Amino acid sequence: MIRIGNSEVRISMVIKLAGSFCAFLIGAGFASGQELMQYFTNYGLAKCVGVLLINCILGAWTCTAVMNIGNEQKDVRGLDCYTNLCGKYVGTALSWFIPIFMFLTFVQMMSGFGATFNQYFGVNNWIGAGILAAACLVICLLGLNKIIDTLGFVGPCIIIIAIVLAIAVLATHDLDIGRWNDFVATEHPLTAAGNWVGAGISYALWNICMCMPFLSVMGSKAQNKTEVATGVILGNVLFSIGAFMLVLAEASQIEAVQNFEIPALHMANELSPAFGFIYAIVLSFAIFTTAIPLLWSSAARIFPEGSGKYKILVTILIIAGVFGSYIPFHYLVNIIEPMVGYVGILGWLFIIWRDIKLVKGHFAKDKLPDPKE
Repeated sequence: MIRIGNSEVRISMVIKLAGSFCAFLIGAGFASGQELMQYFTNYGLAKCVGVLLINCILGAWTCTAVMNIGNEQKDVRGLDCYTNLCGKYVGTALSWFIPIFMFLTFVQMMSGFGATFNQYFGVNNWIGAGILAAACLVICLLGLNKIIDTLGFVGPCIIIIAIVLAIAVLATHDLDIGRWNDFVATEHPLTAAGNWVGAGISYALWNICMCMPFLSVMGSKAQNKTEVATGVILGNVLFSIGAFMLVLAEASQIEAVQNFEIPALHMANELSPAFGFIYAIVLSFAIFTTAIPLLWSSAARIFPEGSGKYKILVTILIIAGVFGSYIPFHYLVNIIEPMVGYVGILGWLFIIWRDIKLVKGHFAKDKLPDPKE
């Protein structure tokens, strides 16, 4: 335990929060390279850095706010996160609307898992989706504490291995920034938004929609706001470093990676079949770490965790996810994630309004009003 300012901070909790934060954000899109390609690489160097900065600043701000609210309200189930932030009426509407997006993103994870197995092992997509379905079923039935413990350990490991992959690729391929920018300007590859500012906002605010219940619960487990902020900052730094390194690796093979559903797996396999196999396993864990909390959040919103109805719903959602996994992965990334990100703008507006009230309350020495009143 260390002291930061007037607050005591548990190092173990900071690492767990940072690891869980990273693990949830990584998922199928990041570790596969497809998400990074559409949000970063395919904009060229300068705009890519701009997207990264927007995401880093806006993501840290919004995630810290959500986790702090969870800490204040002790939202141990994550069910009250929307009303805690957006008030009774808007929050209630979002609390029923957002689980739909969570399930769609869970389907995206299933598709990414199936695409990974198809690209590396040459087997049908449903085999990979079926393996992920079985793993998600077991962990979700074990409960939230087991989920957070799993993510806190796996997240940093995935980031480290992704960075190792990027360094190895850059060591064996020349990074030609001029060729990278020329390709983007002439070929107009698939991007997540019409411009880089929209891409940065959309990528950061995906967290507001998809991660809010889980972030709120993680915040409730911290003993103070300093612990929350430290965990988020550390997680954001790790995520940003890993993302930028993988983007540079993709840029060094800008023409080739456009032809693959899972660009990162192609780069790993090109280095050596052994590393390709290792990265296929790592990617599987990356998708697993995002699929689990998405599934948990969707089911726990409707029925209490551990109840018979909760277990039945989890099973139904998993079966539906397997069928949905037949939709091409790159298509799901391009449609679902930007759509979810722009819905997250609504949550961001409430965070801005809450911060304005915090500042006013600080100077007026008034207590912050309860958003549910």
